[in-house]
Amino acid sequence: MCGISGILATRAGDRALIERAVRAMNARQVRRGPDDEGIASYPLANGGGPSASLRTGEVVLGHRRLSIIDLSSAGHQPMERSIPGGILSITFNGEIYNFRELRAELVARGERFNTETDTEVILTLFAREGVASFSKLRGMFAFALWDSRNQMLYLVRDRYGIKPLYYAATPNQVVFASTVGALAESGLVPAERDPRALIGFLLTGSVPSPWTTLRAVSAVPSGSYLERRVDGTIRTVRYYDPLEAFTRKRDVSFAEATHEVRRLLSDAVGSHLVSDAPLGIFLSGGLDSSAITALAAHGRAKPVTTLSVNFDEPAYSEKLYQDRVAGWLKTDHRESRIRRADFMGELDEALGAMDQPTVDGVNTFFIAGAAKAAGLKAVLSGLGSDEIFFGYPAFRKARALRFVSHLPAALRSLATSHAMLGRRTPKASYLMRGDLIGEYLTVRGLFTPREAATLLGVHEAEVLAVVEDIAASLVPGGHELQVLESLHPADTHSYLELKSYLESQLLKDTDFMAMHHSVEVRVPFLDHPLVEYLASLPADLKFPRGGVNKPLLVEAVRDIVPREVFQRPKMGFTFPFAEWLASVVGEHNAFRPLLATAHGKELLRRFKAGDLHWSRLWAATIASTWQ
Repeated sequence: MCGISGILATRAGDRALIERAVRAMNARQVRRGPDDEGIASYPLANGGGPSASLRTGEVVLGHRRLSIIDLSSAGHQPMERSIPGGILSITFNGEIYNFRELRAELVARGERFNTETDTEVILTLFAREGVASFSKLRGMFAFALWDSRNQMLYLVRDRYGIKPLYYAATPNQVVFASTVGALAESGLVPAERDPRALIGFLLTGSVPSPWTTLRAVSAVPSGSYLERRVDGTIRTVRYYDPLEAFTRKRDVSFAEATHEVRRLLSDAVGSHLVSDAPLGIFLSGGLDSSAITALAAHGRAKPVTTLSVNFDEPAYSEKLYQDRVAGWLKTDHRESRIRRADFMGELDEALGAMDQPTVDGVNTFFIAGAAKAAGLKAVLSGLGSDEIFFGYPAFRKARALRFVSHLPAALRSLATSHAMLGRRTPKASYLMRGDLIGEYLTVRGLFTPREAATLLGVHEAEVLAVVEDIAASLVPGGHELQVLESLHPADTHSYLELKSYLESQLLKDTDFMAMHHSVEVRVPFLDHPLVEYLASLPADLKFPRGGVNKPLLVEAVRDIVPREVFQRPKMGFTFPFAEWLASVVGEHNAFRPLLATAHGKELLRRFKAGDLHWSRLWAATIASTWQ
């Protein structure tokens, strides 16, 4: 896990200026990689190659290193490899979990290696197979690769967007980095805000990818690579789409599926444990983290390290289950207690670590801080399980939402206020769209377009236009739309969770909050063979059975996880936000812009009266600080 940055400037100019900009981006990302820094410069040349005499521009790659694999100086980046007619150079962030298998295959083909790093494997594989090599990488990754022979810069991102990568492009240059904040620090990116970012944030709880708060900056889409030539041409190529797996349904029994889930998850956890730095597992006491811990501990002579956090508020404590699992598996267990005073004392720092507006993320800030204090450099998390195992209640409502969405408009209007959809909420108005995005936002939406417009002081028509843009991004239409509409509604919801909630919120928040503490978070549930297998299963196999949620996962680990863990009601790892917010909302500076408005005062009144969920007050507060 690291911070990467760089610039491709195709117009001859001041090399020192470009390098200063990269150093500025590196400095902004120092917490992402406190162990080492590297910068490498390469002249552009007519006809390729590194000849400075024909220089017409410059490529500068920057890197901040968090040493996890091969802690020696051999892992220094940017890393180079000579090829016939030029060089390859890479700045890489992430982990390639199958790098040892790929390395063995390459050695068998005659390749030699100078390091024990996964970075060198990426370079060597690309030298042999070009862009086809990206699909062979198993893991979380974002990297920039410069090919001097072909005068081409590649910006590459992993399948599910676990690792971030942002860029700003003009006809004469491309600037890229791991964070939006670093790009702003370069001084080469216009500071103009993108109004869609805050609107999208209030609609969904995060800034929808590929947008950012800066109009000139976009995220490289997950499962894609950006290809930039020195002649100014640029294109984005999608090398992976999880939708394909949802269409390849398998005819298997529940028992067969359980057996395969156990095998795939065990393999995923095993590969995610590879580390030359201190590594642990975040143990919340729930099924997901307990399953990962059990599989990690199974058959190991040395105890695995587990980390739990708890609170003074009894309703949010899972200590009973954490201690039960840790004792059952005989882990080296560490515990951290987070108190209301910690929240108040560190809230400013948590907000400062927020690279993009989000309604979530503060919990990860404190968890990662606890991991850092425990001496851990990498932590395994149960993130991603609910999205692929149908863990949320919304999956069980998906069929009813689809039914209502397909009703004639008049009946749809009646049904949105009917008890069949649960307690009446304004978000049900999204169903009036009569499409997949309407179904999804009924579940995942935060504010309605009218509410978002009021909070931001803009016309509702501007907000509705953003809803259309979100719809076009997630469900472009054509064949993809036909495929999504043909799937079981719960499968459609699972796909949209991967492409929206998981990528734009959970993974993004986890990355920038954990890296603020120089801690790498690994997510074995998002190992792509496991995700693809679950996507290929009939939806009925993933629904609750006998009152048991996520039955495939429960049965897969039943023999190695204490019974109390999978028999308990689903709780979800939650901080005492409502209680803590109530104690700081009138005191902390972050709330003052919102509370200076009449609408903000009304939100606070409703929150204190128990008529408003804390997330909506918090989201309105975050939006006001970014305006």
